[in-house]
Amino acid sequence: MMQNKYLKLFGVPTGFFLLGVLFLIIGANGRQNAINFSRPGGADSWSTSDSLINAFIYVPMIIGISFLILFISTFTISFYKWQKNL
Repeated sequence: MMQNKYLKLFGVPTGFFLLGVLFLIIGANGRQNAINFSRPGGADSWSTSDSLINAFIYVPMIIGISFLILFISTFTISFYKWQKNL
């Protein structure tokens, strides 16, 4: 019963944290993801534009940072509620 209460309070912030970390990892591997995404089927050589590489790096990074900001705000609210109920 007590575990369910903690899960209810801290489940959403934990989800935001995990999504934020996931998107930061995806953004850190953005260069390789862009190269793999832009490769035509069966091609031996190709070029990937810098703008595509930047998009694969910065867009997931921005989303990840946004999720981490959401984590901080929702965790603060959940922690306040938890302290208030003690």
